[in-house]
Amino acid sequence: MINKERLKIIRRTIRYYLIRLLIGSIRLLPIKKIPKLKLLLIKAIKAFGRKEINKAYELLPKEFDNRKDEIIHGMIENVALNICEILFYEKLIKANPDFCKFENWEIIENIKKEGKTPLLLVGHFCDWEVFGYELVKAGLDLTVIARPNNFQKMTEYINSLRENHKLHVVMHNNILEAIKLLHNGKPVAILSDLNAREWGYQVDFFGRNASFYSAPVIISIRSKMPLIPIFPERQPNGNLVFKVKKPIVWEKGESMRDRVQKYAKVYEEEYRKHPEFWFWFHDRYSYAEMGKVR
Repeated sequence: MINKERLKIIRRTIRYYLIRLLIGSIRLLPIKKIPKLKLLLIKAIKAFGRKEINKAYELLPKEFDNRKDEIIHGMIENVALNICEILFYEKLIKANPDFCKFENWEIIENIKKEGKTPLLLVGHFCDWEVFGYELVKAGLDLTVIARPNNFQKMTEYINSLRENHKLHVVMHNNILEAIKLLHNGKPVAILSDLNAREWGYQVDFFGRNASFYSAPVIISIRSKMPLIPIFPERQPNGNLVFKVKKPIVWEKGESMRDRVQKYAKVYEEEYRKHPEFWFWFHDRYSYAEMGKVR
């Protein structure tokens, strides 16, 4: 008799190899097939991701009650487009050199002129994977702090895609490693919008208690490097614009919880502008009470 855990591993392994096979086939297609592929992916997400979609409906804040269907449809479309953009990235850039652009890049340049190294606050928002590729192309020898997938083979595969685009990935001892990298002039990006549970601090996020990691604050304070939010935004014509924001300012006397709340509020403000670009099925609020309060 196969136990449940063993069965789960077998299913994930089969799914992993099927995904690898599918990806290899899709990459051979010309970019003119993207619209049809997007529609197929949307249908597949709706068919096989019903549990996640229902969770997204539950987690959407009350302020979006009159737009829930529109936002969820936009979220599903965004997931499908992300997959297409990752798989066809090189072809898209070749066909359209303006496909990706930065806004306010001078903020990064000014930080570097001051002799400091950028610590970038990014999120699971719009197309964050292509965003990483473009940051490397823009001249940043970038390391990304990432959290493992729940299946090791999938984690390794996703990281191999990143490394193929010269993105370095750190998953363990990430705070100490990030500080060391920043001191050595190597920029670091951190995605800190996932549920931190007992490892985080309880703060307000869209009117509900949520647990956020303190890592962005600790790395920024200890390295004495600025925390700079950057958010990708897909334009009506399909192009991507990566918007660099002013560094988050830490005030003297602020508690760690205050500082975590400050960066969480930056996420909230950006996600409110385009809620369809965020993955609302993330289990954002569960066990928030386990987070620290001071």
